[in-house]
Amino acid sequence: MTSRLTTFDAVSIGVASMLGAGVFVVFGPVADLTGSLMPLAILLAGFVAYLNAGSISQLAAKVPKGGGAYAYARHYLNPTWGFLAGASFLVGKIASSAAIALVVAQYVSAETPIPIALGAVLVMTLVNIAGINRTALGSKVLAGITLLFFAVLITVASFAPAASQALPTGSLLNIPSAAAIVFFAFAGYARVATLAHEVADSTKSVPRAIAWSLGIVGVVYLALGFLLPRKLGSNLEGSLTPIADLAAVSLPNLNSSFVATFAALAGLGSLLALLAGMTGTAAVMADDGELSRVFRIRLKNGVPIVAEVLISLLVGIMVLSGSAVFTIGLSSFAVLSYYSIANLAAFRQPKHESRRPKWLNVIGLASCLLLAFSVPSQGLLVGMTVLTMLLFLRWGLVKLR
Repeated sequence: MTSRLTTFDAVSIGVASMLGAGVFVVFGPVADLTGSLMPLAILLAGFVAYLNAGSISQLAAKVPKGGGAYAYARHYLNPTWGFLAGASFLVGKIASSAAIALVVAQYVSAETPIPIALGAVLVMTLVNIAGINRTALGSKVLAGITLLFFAVLITVASFAPAASQALPTGSLLNIPSAAAIVFFAFAGYARVATLAHEVADSTKSVPRAIAWSLGIVGVVYLALGFLLPRKLGSNLEGSLTPIADLAAVSLPNLNSSFVATFAALAGLGSLLALLAGMTGTAAVMADDGELSRVFRIRLKNGVPIVAEVLISLLVGIMVLSGSAVFTIGLSSFAVLSYYSIANLAAFRQPKHESRRPKWLNVIGLASCLLLAFSVPSQGLLVGMTVLTMLLFLRWGLVKLR
């Protein structure tokens, strides 16, 4: 199949994935844990994301195959590690997609969130079924609109008065838990790696696209991390709409539905890229025999239709939980597990294939595990249970072959 995505397309998908619904919701729960220390949680999450991006880039440069850490673990570790990486990715991103759909629905209509969330999943599924080019175009448009919105908001908010009641100082012990929540919003750059087989000259373009998308989003998050505590103060604690609150303080004459529109557009852009990444990984796993061969069935435009439909159904089932907080915790645990395996694969990569120091892979692995086991207890327990069950299921199926 001919590559159809440029480096700019890949950067747009990464930015759209990271500037999705997560940025519109995570700062309130993080402020509950850290108070005025919130920038430290953002820096820690950004540091872990940077280490992971380095490992992903290191691996993508030598294994230009779709599937991300699933493909890298199979190549440098073994099929079992590869399956665990793929399963972690799918579990994490199914939960993440459900969380994003619920956040979009909350901004659109808090009275009927579940029907709207299900509708968002359906519409984005249909767009993905139309083909990867449509996904790239949608991501470019949505990423551009969202970046423009945040550039304006950050600039205007810088001149807004400080809050009358300061945000209290939280505990340093809560920084890892808060960073795990922030990581939910950061994690989109790996979407580029999972689409490596669709990117022209992927060995050079994929690492470049990951670096650019992570750098752009990192600047936005840090700016918000310093502005939100100063401008909202104690009102930031527990807020489910921190960006809307910041806009209300900075642009008091702005209609509240304006911010809701941007939140919905950003969430839909992220959901669009998530679905594409998940179905691509599922199809690659089916090619390797790790999933049923029916996931290999593709339309004429190359879309793995069975994977697309089944994954969308699973996202819809997760949406029915109605809890964005739970789905964010589950997503963070599974995705951090995925990156742990990616760092391990990068550590096992032969030295002659990369000049990147191995100690960076070790720090990346350790920091991922630290954040993974710091997520809220419900997400941690469900995540560990689901991944363990999937490993036992795979072991049983292998024994039957």
